[in-house]
Parts: sequence; structure tokens; C-alpha cells
Amino acid sequence: MNIMRREPHPLTGTTYEALGDGKVKVQKEGSNAYGIFSWQGEWLEGEVTQADPLMLLYIAGPDLPRDHEVMWMSAPAKAFDGTIPMEAFPGTHMDDMQPRIVGSYRPDKGQETDEGWRSIGYFDPQYFIDNDRKPECIPPEMKLTNTISGGPIKVNTDRYWKQEYHDLEVEKIWKKTWQMACREDEIPNPGDYYVYEIAHLSYLVVRQADGSVKAHQNVCLHRGRLLKDCSGRGETVFRCPYHGWSWNLDGSLKEITTEWDFPGVREDAAQLPPVQVALWEGFVFINPDPEAGSFEEFIGPVAMAHYRKYGFEHRYIQANVSKLIRANWKVVMEAFMEAYHVIATHPHQMLMSGDLSNSNYDVFGNWGRASQFPAPGSPQRGIMMTKEEALEQYYRVADGQRGLMQALTGETLEDFSDLELQGGSFNDLFPNLHPWGGWMRICFRFRPNGSNPDESIMDIYLLAPWPKDKPRPVPAKHRKLGFDDAWTAAPELMSLSKITDQDVFNVPSVHKGLKAKQPPHIWYSAYQEAKIRNFHVNYNKAMGIEG
Repeated sequence: MNIMRREPHPLTGTTYEALGDGKVKVQKEGSNAYGIFSWQGEWLEGEVTQADPLMLLYIAGPDLPRDHEVMWMSAPAKAFDGTIPMEAFPGTHMDDMQPRIVGSYRPDKGQETDEGWRSIGYFDPQYFIDNDRKPECIPPEMKLTNTISGGPIKVNTDRYWKQEYHDLEVEKIWKKTWQMACREDEIPNPGDYYVYEIAHLSYLVVRQADGSVKAHQNVCLHRGRLLKDCSGRGETVFRCPYHGWSWNLDGSLKEITTEWDFPGVREDAAQLPPVQVALWEGFVFINPDPEAGSFEEFIGPVAMAHYRKYGFEHRYIQANVSKLIRANWKVVMEAFMEAYHVIATHPHQMLMSGDLSNSNYDVFGNWGRASQFPAPGSPQRGIMMTKEEALEQYYRVADGQRGLMQALTGETLEDFSDLELQGGSFNDLFPNLHPWGGWMRICFRFRPNGSNPDESIMDIYLLAPWPKDKPRPVPAKHRKLGFDDAWTAAPELMSLSKITDQDVFNVPSVHKGLKAKQPPHIWYSAYQEAKIRNFHVNYNKAMGIEG
């Protein structure tokens, strides 16, 4: 049942009020004029005939049970086992929060800095570093900045929907690039295996008897049947359900049934084709290319240093949800690579905070970072902070994060700088993984759905901090959502589910528009879409495309 929400629009003050049955009353501020709309955007009656579709979605669209509408980045497992009441954690119950921030739209005219044009609300990250209360604790790599030069740039639309691009991605990216297959917690014991699928390819990631992890092709070498259709536990042999040929956990051939009828075949079928494996911060990465360089070289030293102190290897899987989406995987992924969309896509969030146009974007090879220092007001509404006010907020955020993490993990974090305690970066690793920074918990993954370039699978892991000296909770069960399911059908994602419903609201229409657009190109900005531009630099390089 929907929560009966009633909120002003952050730019106009127009009131959006849920009426039940998916209907919303939209009433202009200081006026009796109103309109009634469905949450999908259809006008039903009244003098007001236009409404913000994302506000309609938030107010009366698919919703969460109220007891799960808490912040995904703060509630521990104990909030779900009854040990600690859910109400004890910060939530998104708007009626429990601070006064709403409403302000008329004002164009952000930008400011010219030594690094290039930035928002009028931009503060140089060096200002916060110079005033950090524990500068000696800051890893040198975290002080580095590096934006991609040039821009804006054009990108052709063909790569988002043409079959030839999907087919080339399989050959040039999915068969040759390091990619996250699973978390180690998903295969904790010998014989546990994870079926990782990307496009039409399928691999078995297997925990060995000695505790190591190996991966190989998930295909019987007799007639090509998949050896396993889904992940599982405690296997001792991979036996094909079709004719019974079998392989050991390490991929070596165990048995060919009636081998007398296959003279000379054993040598050819002696080993399931292996793929490279790398373990990093609790993730299991694979690369099907035997000639590929190391994972450490692929991710790079800056990214390695960025995650080193945050204990990702000790995280537990608090939520694990996948959803089918009617859009190309790149279209979906790009919706999560910039904060430029906040003012239009997440209007309700601006009622409590800024518009994030002051975000900082850096790229380092295959890894990109978007840091959000204390949001100094809302530049696109003319609501600004002084540098001194921003620094005070910087300290408050750091102190609050230290207290929260101490409560969740028992660690004092005395060796953490203020910069590290911010923990608010949303990061991406080419080609399709988004492991957010600090203690933000979010890990997104984006994959093509089989061989159809018009469809994709989006995966969300919530990786929650946990005391290093205590056994971790059992990983959350994997939930699969269909094309027409809302993310709120996975309440374990808490308030993130409603935010993600807004994020994916646009992408099917973007995908359709890309197929129809003339001229057949789109634009990416010089700075705010720098991480997306960097993705396309890496994409072009991997695909062998000039430009």
C-alpha cells in the first residue's frame, strides 16, 4: 500500500498530493487551480494540465513498506532481525525530516577556474585537503585529481542498439576484459559454484578444495549443453545432464560415458577451457582472455589505493537484486555515471539537499570517480554556502560517519582523515562495474540480456560494513525482477529502490530515442559527463574504433 505522500516541488512550490489508487493532485502554489494525474503521467482532469513525471512517480508510483523506507547506507543487518528497531535509523520519511528547501530555478552560469569551467557552487577539493584535521592519514593517491581533457564530444548512436556493435562487444570486451563475476561470499565452501553469464557466454566460477577459486567455460565439450543452469553449493563433479560426461571441480575431465565409442577424444576434452581469475576486496573477477594482463594493472594503483582502507573484503551482501530493463546496458549504466541528472530526475531529493552540480569528476585509466564534498547549497536555485560553512559541514559529515561506522563495526577509525570519512564517491570500473567509494554500500553491475542489444540486466549489491573479527551474516538471497517490476518490489534495497526507480524511468525512452535520432549522434559535456566520456574512450580502444 502506498504511503500517502504530499510534497512541494523543489523548484516551483507546486503541491503534489497522493489521492490513492495511483492518482496525484497537482495544485499550484497560492492558487486554487489544480490537476489530477495518474502516476504514469496521464492527465485526468482539472485546469493544471502539466506535471513533473518524476514527482508523480515519487508521490504515487510503486512504493515501499513504510518500515523499509530507511536509508540504505546506514541500516545494518540487525535492523532486519529485530535486534534494533528500524525506526532507530535515518530514513526517508519526508514528514520526519527537516523543512523543505524550495527555490526558483536560476541558471548556473558557471565559473572559470584553473582547471576549466565549473559550477558556481564549485569548491576546489584542495581547499578541503589543506584543512583536513588528519592530513598525514590521507593516502597520496586520494589527493590526485585528473579530469579528461576536451569536450563536449559527440558519440554515434549506433553503438547503443545495432546488433553489429553487440556482436563486436562480445568478441572485443566480454571475451577479453576483466569483469566482476561474483562475491567470494557467494561461493564460500569447496564445491560451491557461481554461474556467471554475460551476453550468450556462460562461465563456472568454482571454489576449490584448497580454498582457491578457478573459473572455466560452462559448456559440455561433447554436444555443447550448459553444464549448470544456475549457481549451486557443495558440488563434487560437473556432470552434463544430457549424456553424463563429467569434469572435476578444477575443470579436468573425469569421465566420458561409454568412452569406447569415442576413441581419441579424451585428449581434446581433457580440460574445460579455463579463464583467468583475480580476487580483490572480496570480489571475484574473471577474464576469458589467457593473454590478458594482470587485474592489478587493469584497475590501476589509484583505484587500488582508494578502496584499501574501507574493508570491502569484510563486507556482507545485505541485498542482491537483478532486474531486466528494456534498454541497452550502456544506456542504463550511463544514467548512474553523473549527478547532472539530479535536478530533473530526483526532484524530491532536492527538497532535503542540493542539486549536486558541485560534484568533482576524475578519471584514472579504466577507473572513474565522482566525489561529493559537502553539498554547498543548490547552485541551480541560487542557494549558496560560503567556504567556511562548507568546511564546517565537511567536518560534521566526517564526525558523523566515524560515529556510525564505530557503531556498526566497533572500529574507531582513528587512522582515517576527514577526506576518507566523506565516503561519498560514486565510482565506475570499465566496462560495467560501479563499486561506490567509502561506506556507500552500492555496487552496480550492467550486462546485456543475452544477444539482444535492446535489453539489459542491472544488478544491485548492497555491501554492508561488518566487524572484521565476527562471522559475517549469510549473503542475502538473490532476487530477480522482471521488465515490468518496480525496484520497490525488492524492499531489502530500502530507500535506494525508489531512487533507482526514478533513475531507470527515463532509460527505455532514451533507448527508443537513440534509435530514432537524426542526426545519429549525442553529446557529452566537458566536465559533468567526463566519466561517461572516459568510458567511451576505453570503449573505443577495446572495440578498435577510431575517435
